[in-house]
Amino acid sequence: MSGMAVRRAYADVPGGQVHYRYAGEAGQPALLLLHQSPSSSAMYEPMMRLLADRFFLVAPDTPGFGNSDALRGDPGRHRVADYAAAIHSLVSGLGIAPCHVFGHHTGAAIAVQLEHDYPGTARAMVLSGPTLLDESLQRSLPQRAAPFPLAEDGSHLQGMWQRIRDKDTRAPLALAQRELCLAFAAGPAYQASYRAVAEQDFAGQLPAVQCPVLVFAGDADPLHGAVAPTVALLGNGRQADLPGGERTYVCERQADTVAGIIADFFRQCGS
Repeated sequence: MSGMAVRRAYADVPGGQVHYRYAGEAGQPALLLLHQSPSSSAMYEPMMRLLADRFFLVAPDTPGFGNSDALRGDPGRHRVADYAAAIHSLVSGLGIAPCHVFGHHTGAAIAVQLEHDYPGTARAMVLSGPTLLDESLQRSLPQRAAPFPLAEDGSHLQGMWQRIRDKDTRAPLALAQRELCLAFAAGPAYQASYRAVAEQDFAGQLPAVQCPVLVFAGDADPLHGAVAPTVALLGNGRQADLPGGERTYVCERQADTVAGIIADFFRQCGS
């Protein structure tokens, strides 16, 4: 139902506050949505409206992104486990665990860490663009989010715009503009999250995830090649296909399709 309202709130967690969007009725099966970097829960608003008649949806801004407080301490020392701890505090405080979990890119990394560190949090899980990185990508990923030095001529603005635009030149300009603003607002948290993902033992954590897991990526997503190897490492994993040349912004560009995949899978899992 595209007319369902998406509301916003804050929750106290150790170290600060997490801002989150929510939709649906509290008595419905709970679904946690974890976003990519440097985005925010805003990326999920179209999907939330589509799913709100079937789920109680909670989409937090990862600490340091959107309107959530940043993690404490040196950003260079932040780990995916730190993000997962904050999200677990949110989920526990809202009383929605165990819940279904959907994570896209960085959100997929946090989803796996969440279930690894806090077993039983996820009833079932969907990973879009799993962060099973090869050594080359592990080395290069943090540099892909390196800040541009401030320049009097504004060339740093052009540099960030081009970085965001290159992720998918088919994305609407308004979407790219939103992501540009979120990237600058995140500041050091942007690169810190990429570094944390690069350092996460994603492969080592996957076998500990025992709930049903569906894995997919757009067929032009840089992480598409990680889908099959991720499924192979899971105890209860399966793969879905998403044709059409989709990349980073599949959740916005194909909200209907992704929402349908999510709803069908979680229904098969008993919700």
